[in-house]
Amino acid sequence: MDVLIGIVIAFIIIVAGYVGYHASQEVPAEKHDISLELEVLDADTKTIQSLQQIITKPIS
Repeated sequence: MDVLIGIVIAFIIIVAGYVGYHASQEVPAEKHDISLELEVLDADTKTIQSLQQIITKPIS
């Protein structure tokens, strides 16, 4: 039983070391470009405003 407990503890320590090592490695991440999102939101806003003008325009 003591051997099993020792194996489990060793396994936990090895896994913690493995996870810690890989978590500490610097991974090059993609840069976040907010300008693209702003362009999309601006286009959506203009489209919505156009539709609102068409919908609220009184029919003569």
